[in-house]
Amino acid sequence: MTQCKLTSQNRQRAARCLQAITAYSQDDGFTAIVDFLADAFHMCELTEHSFRQALAQACRHYLHEIIDERDYERRPFHD
Repeated sequence: MTQCKLTSQNRQRAARCLQAITAYSQDDGFTAIVDFLADAFHMCELTEHSFRQALAQACRHYLHEIIDERDYERRPFHD
């Protein structure tokens, strides 16, 4: 797996997710994420939320965060 450069904010997001997934399941990271997403699907059915809409919104958030990150890398001076 290749390492990518992440802004400190996106590193914090990734670390927060890793902490939650590790607490959720003792499986390897990929399996834990798959199980979590499947369980989230069930939770959405139970609570009558749309998993597909939540996933689409999460994808939009991720893309926005990546675009912000790339813009940050293009700045001549980083904060």
